[in-house]
Amino acid sequence: MLDGDIGLSIDDGKKILTALQSAVVNHEAETYALSRRVCPDCHTFRLVKDYTMRRIRTVFGTVEVRNPRWMLCQDCYPGMVAAFAPLKELCPDRATPELMELTARLGSMMPYRQAASVLAEFLHIEPTETHATVRKRTIKVGERLDDQITEETWRARMKMEERHQLEMQLPGDRRKEFVISIDTAHVRSADPNSARSFELVVARCGRGGRGEVGGRYFVTANTDQPAIRDRALHALREEGYCGFGDVTVISDGAEILKRLPRAMPKPTTHIIDWFHIAMKIQPMQQIADHVIRSQSGLAETLPTIGRDIRAVKWRLWHGRVHRAIHDLEQLLASLHVSQGEGELSMLRLHSLGSQLLTYVRSNRSAIVNYGKRYQAALRVATTLAESAVNSVIAKRMVRKQQMRWSLHGAHMLMDRLRARFREPEPNVPSLFKPKPPLLCAA
Repeated sequence: MLDGDIGLSIDDGKKILTALQSAVVNHEAETYALSRRVCPDCHTFRLVKDYTMRRIRTVFGTVEVRNPRWMLCQDCYPGMVAAFAPLKELCPDRATPELMELTARLGSMMPYRQAASVLAEFLHIEPTETHATVRKRTIKVGERLDDQITEETWRARMKMEERHQLEMQLPGDRRKEFVISIDTAHVRSADPNSARSFELVVARCGRGGRGEVGGRYFVTANTDQPAIRDRALHALREEGYCGFGDVTVISDGAEILKRLPRAMPKPTTHIIDWFHIAMKIQPMQQIADHVIRSQSGLAETLPTIGRDIRAVKWRLWHGRVHRAIHDLEQLLASLHVSQGEGELSMLRLHSLGSQLLTYVRSNRSAIVNYGKRYQAALRVATTLAESAVNSVIAKRMVRKQQMRWSLHGAHMLMDRLRARFREPEPNVPSLFKPKPPLLCAA
């Protein structure tokens, strides 16, 4: 033994686990095939058609097992000449659910080539397990999850009716409100015939006020109104929404996100994210402070410019939209008169004010009393959606990876990154059902 060489090496562990896995898989496959040979109706043995060999990929290597095919019972099914392979029921993908789940999880969190390298480094994986295999399994599991959500939303849609608030008005009960923080993210497109990038809708659904757990999130590339609504309702139902309760949608005012509040069950309130409003006022305030400190001729022309901008922000914070619009119009008129001096700061301030005025006018119905909500410890910003964008999309589709994505691939991959994986269990005896966290969607 060399100095410092103690315990089993990775190669030794791979060999031992591969041999042990082969014995376990062969025993389980033989037991399951024998149990399926018994006809459930007459309890007699089915006839044997033939025996073949089937290769099953596992996390500890590929195992070759005996794969019998049983004929249908002629006494119970007269006239039907057919055979079935029981191991196809147990492992339809020729890979164990644990390997499918592990491959898809790694493929959703890191580049496919890197995921394949990690699997080959620590597991007894064959050379054929390349980045193409990782991508195929990740997309396949994502498609199964997408089909599951679609089926669940269709069933729930038949039961969902337009309902109004029937809960008791409990003062200070922050968990009475269901909040959907929604935002968009841009991903570079791999399709040469489409635009350079496309949008993914990212949302986080939960209940409760500031400082509480954010809840579940969903990501979808389908920006149709029914698709976004179904995904939002599915996430809300996971949080306890049954058609009763106040629903609040917080967004940045993008047109693509205004479709959700109009499609949600009533009562649903749409609120513009206060952070986006504040970030549009902040550069105006900085320019005004610079003008006042410089003591230029502009400061003498508009001595109250800093106070006027702060007043607009105060009125928007307290939901006084009409007064804020009036003050903005007066401010822009004063700036327009002073533009003749050719000050660059004045031109920039007028441009920012015009953008803010347009933004406030187009979203005036969604600007509420943020101060009142803040004092009640309710959410006023899309912080949850922003964090979801950073943790889900930026983590996997960051531009530093120099990757481009197809719309279908991005949708399936982001679906794979949902906080919870859940699929109907395979129709096999409980002894052979995969154990969590192995398999659900795999």
